[in-house]
Amino acid sequence: MTVVDAMEPPPMRRTFKEMMLGTYDFKYLCMPVFPYCNKRKGVAPPRFFGTYEFLGLVVALVMGLQHALAMVGDLVQASLIVCGIMTFFQVLGARIRGTPYQFGAGILSCMGVSFTTVPIATSVISVLMKEQGHTFEQAYGIFLGTVAACAVIPVFLSFIPIRIIKKVFPPIVCGVTIMLIGVHLIGAGFKNWGGGAFCADNWQHPPSPRACFLPATYPNGTSYLAPNSCWVGPGVLCGDKTKTEVFLPFGAQQYIGLGFLVFVTIIILEIFGSPFMRNASVILALLFGYMIAACVSWEGKKYVITDKIDTAPVVTFLWTTTFPLGFYAPAVIPLCIVFIITSIETVGDTAATMEASRLPTDGKDGTRRIKGALLNDGISGIFSALATSLPLTTFAQNNGVIALTNVASRQAGFAAAFWLFLLGILGKVGAWITTIPESVLGGMTTFLFANVIASGIKIIINGDPLTRRSRFILACSLALAFGVELVPQWATLNLWPVTPDMNSAVRGIRDAIILVISTSFTCGAVTALILNLIIPKDAPSPIAAGDSHGKLKSMGSDASDCSDASVLPKLPALDAPPCAPPSASPSSPSSGGTPTPTAAQQPEGAVVLTVAQEPGANAMAR
Repeated sequence: MTVVDAMEPPPMRRTFKEMMLGTYDFKYLCMPVFPYCNKRKGVAPPRFFGTYEFLGLVVALVMGLQHALAMVGDLVQASLIVCGIMTFFQVLGARIRGTPYQFGAGILSCMGVSFTTVPIATSVISVLMKEQGHTFEQAYGIFLGTVAACAVIPVFLSFIPIRIIKKVFPPIVCGVTIMLIGVHLIGAGFKNWGGGAFCADNWQHPPSPRACFLPATYPNGTSYLAPNSCWVGPGVLCGDKTKTEVFLPFGAQQYIGLGFLVFVTIIILEIFGSPFMRNASVILALLFGYMIAACVSWEGKKYVITDKIDTAPVVTFLWTTTFPLGFYAPAVIPLCIVFIITSIETVGDTAATMEASRLPTDGKDGTRRIKGALLNDGISGIFSALATSLPLTTFAQNNGVIALTNVASRQAGFAAAFWLFLLGILGKVGAWITTIPESVLGGMTTFLFANVIASGIKIIINGDPLTRRSRFILACSLALAFGVELVPQWATLNLWPVTPDMNSAVRGIRDAIILVISTSFTCGAVTALILNLIIPKDAPSPIAAGDSHGKLKSMGSDASDCSDASVLPKLPALDAPPCAPPSASPSSPSSGGTPTPTAAQQPEGAVVLTVAQEPGANAMAR
């Protein structure tokens, strides 16, 4: 495989300074702006760096770190290493010699762990351990082997002809998928902003009254404990004891304040920041929020502690622990469904990245990149399973970073791959990243995920003029997707209950189907995909095409003279033809049409209708 692309400029000879720092006017890049004191209207946006533009090593590392920090919150050490390796190939976009295919998208797109397989993994491992007596290591190895076998689905999809790809994944499907992924991710961002996902999922109801005993006094002054009703919270507090000493309920003022500090910092940098600060606003806001959290305390307790850093190894690597691979047939169908869903996500995420990178999302180049991303998804799924990690997929978070920073250069993507790999190997550095408070991380990611929604909306509008058909598909998809996003128990409680006699194969299929229905973006994506295939295309508008509705085929001997008239209800009292040429007069037989009767000639009880016409149009009278 070789890296070949007609759009990529030839390499240039650069000095060492240019290689390290690039060729920039650093006075302009680093000078803050004060728009309210500027007499000129508006402030120029930060410079946009295209896919193949040169950044310089230092700038690329800063930009790449933003992408890495946007996705490391939920990844473990082994996953970081695998993500770094496969992100490199995703950004590289290596053309396969002698074929129209490539391996990887060739754009700034990062790979991350797909957590849609977690429910299936939990179910399969539980069955293997409880019913078949396997140890956890054996059960996890069997699941990884099954994942590696099913990961060929994205590989197969990557070789489907272009016309089928365009038919199955038009802009309306890709745009809906991207938009719903952003909506789903904003929920995750808000959970982190409020203190953490675990306490958010277990703090869904307000404090409730419970029976308790409170001190009371008899009239004679004797004290006793009287039964009463006390308002007591659920008792689940946010916080990880390995990284913080502060444990507060979800949505506490302290957590909201830390996240809001990061969110407001991004806004301030957008208003007053220099071009470089606006390009690097994500990492600057995140580090500022982290610094504040590390310096302040609550009731003498620290928000950030170093226990995790102290216990982490200096250097680590993959395969220090191995799992014997196997195969579990009942998990095949659920995993196939999951890989089809992740393939839809990949198509949408890649299209969103191309849109943010100002590259065409259609045509041969766009299709080749999407198919290269699908191929990389399949190979990543196989490799990650062999590397003891859950399967990877194209991440949507990075689309928001590109839209916010205006940097789409592949050099930032290679730098992101380097950071992910480095964070996976250097245990101390990786542990330091994981000590970022969830609320600080949530304030940043919520803003990024909103940009993902904007990318989806833009793809829908640019790719489809919102015809009646596309609006119908959009409405149906959003109705189901937003419904399950707001009320997920609609699909998880009693739609398909688990029974004691349900075998493992049926349980796996049930879990996969419920997973698809109860996850907003998968439900909406599948709905949009199916409706796009079964709903017929809108016919060209007759008015727009210059044609007319309901031409009169046979209305007596003069039907040909009325070809531009609309069909009106027939009045049985009239014997005259429904229309006459505009040049005809009531008494002129030379006009070529039957003379129209005058009012005096009309039969008794007849009604005369006259429609005003534009000059040159046919006059109509009955």
